[in-house]
Amino acid sequence: MKCNTFEDLQALGTEKIHERTHISRDKVELVLTKSYGEIGRVQFMGYLSILEREYGIDLNDIKEEYIEFNQNHAPLLAPKQSVILQSVSNSKPKWVMAGIVLILILMGAGYFLQGKMSTEPREEVMQLTTLAVSVVDEMQDVNLSDANETNVTAAPLAVEANQTKPGVSPTIASGKVVTIRPTYKVWYGMIDMATGERVQNITAEPIMIDTAKNWLIFLGHGRVELDSSGGKTVLTEKETVRFICENGVLKQITKDEFIERNGGKNW
Repeated sequence: MKCNTFEDLQALGTEKIHERTHISRDKVELVLTKSYGEIGRVQFMGYLSILEREYGIDLNDIKEEYIEFNQNHAPLLAPKQSVILQSVSNSKPKWVMAGIVLILILMGAGYFLQGKMSTEPREEVMQLTTLAVSVVDEMQDVNLSDANETNVTAAPLAVEANQTKPGVSPTIASGKVVTIRPTYKVWYGMIDMATGERVQNITAEPIMIDTAKNWLIFLGHGRVELDSSGGKTVLTEKETVRFICENGVLKQITKDEFIERNGGKNW
């Protein structure tokens, strides 16, 4: 189905849009139903940009409609806390449930520690999402072992071969907007290189990077997909990763390079 208007997107439906854009179903539903009071401005505009790019349509009228609503109903648009983890089927084996509980505890601890911070996050917060990814990997390894023992060594080797090595083969993305799509919830921090302003959060939602500005970006783990007008790049790194977005180009850098560009600070 070819989409020319916002009404065509509504007719297309939540599920098909989710499958194509990877925007979570609940957020797609909020956009399609124009639930302006339930979604923040940055997220909403970012999702509209993704829809415009994916379907080749102009949604400026919806953006203007949202801005007008924002101006007239500012008190309704207070930020809402995201859900940490969705419920899991009771049919899962006990070891799976134990792993999910552990991830939940880790992410809860991350939010608690994040609440204790002003602008300087503790190292534990950056590493919590990395540990959660390791737990998921171990759970997947057990699944592989149960299904076919001959594949236990083959699967990890395939992942290792595809890993990007910072400083050796930098990941590059370019375009007016670069989207970072986490595979799992991730702590991220962004530094505006012009003003020094910092933002940080823990999210599983797409992170939209405005490449008109220059940024230093820090992720708690590297299980992400980079999506831009130049194409898609998939990273599979468990550990923390760092990027620099400069002159419209996003490039992966080493820890030393990040610290050097950040005035000698790790964050």
